[in-house]
Parts: sequence; structure tokens; C-alpha cells
Amino acid sequence: MSHFLVIAITSAETIVNEALKITNILDKGEADIVHIRKPSWSMEQTANLIEKIPAGFHPRLKIHDHFTLMDIFNLHGVHLNNRNPQANGYDKNLSKSCHSLEELTDWNRYEYMTLSPIFDSISKVGYRSAFNVKDIASSIKGKNVIALGGVNPDKFPLLRETGFKGAAMSGYFWN
Repeated sequence: MSHFLVIAITSAETIVNEALKITNILDKGEADIVHIRKPSWSMEQTANLIEKIPAGFHPRLKIHDHFTLMDIFNLHGVHLNNRNPQANGYDKNLSKSCHSLEELTDWNRYEYMTLSPIFDSISKVGYRSAFNVKDIASSIKGKNVIALGGVNPDKFPLLRETGFKGAAMSGYFWN
């Protein structure tokens, strides 16, 4: 991972014209990867969303739930989280949610790990920053750690300087 990776994470809520918005984000280069994060959605609902996105963009989608969709669509990979902490045999481009520096272990197993909340969240009211950005530089040095939580493009220079390999944003894209 040499360039600064930009990830869009879908809202947990249903968004009007969401497939079109995801397509536009990818087509315009506003994000390298889009994480499909719909914790309350069924596999069928998630598949319906993915089907509405042109197949050429499927390799730039990563899913947080319903990992068997990897067998149906040519998706980028799977993202492990509290709901789905195991990959269940899916090892293509694994990533993982972390909420403390102590969770940044076994990092070479993952394409990247998200660490949050770095700043006060835009999309989750009351979700306050758990870190002082400058103090974590030594803990993330040399690791593929992506900043999440309250991130917007204005913060990219600080994140790069601190040693983050990229930024993930949800509220910035959907609010």
C-alpha cells in the first residue's frame, strides 16, 4: 500500500439512490474502495444493492456481512468486525475494525486495519475521539492502519504525517 488509501463506508441506514451514489464515488475517484456496511440488512438486500452497482466496480467493494456474497460477486474482500470477527474461510483482502492500539495485532495478516474513532465522529452522535493523533504515531509506524471516525479530506495531511496509510469516511459521504 504505497499511496494514501481512501475508503468510503456506507451508512448503516438505507440511502436514496445508494447504488448510484456508490458508483459515482468510485467513478469520480473520490474513494479507492467502498465498504458495504449494512448490519441490519439481509443477504438478499445486500446482494440487491451490489447488483445495482456496475460489475466493473465490484472489485472495489468490500463487505462487512454476508461473506458468501464473495462467491457470487467479484468483490475486493471482507472486513472483520464485532458482528463478524472470523473470516470463515474467506481470506482475500481481509481487513479488520480496531478501537484500541492493543487490537492492532497480527497486522501482517490484514490488507489494512481501521482504527477509530480518531476524531469525534461525523455520523455517530456522541462517538468521541479516543486518541490523540500525535501520540499514536509510534504505535502505527510501518503498519497498514486506516484512520476512521470524524475524518474528512481536510485531515488527510495530518493523517499522512502521523503515519496512517489511509482514511475511511462514512459521515463525510452520506450526511
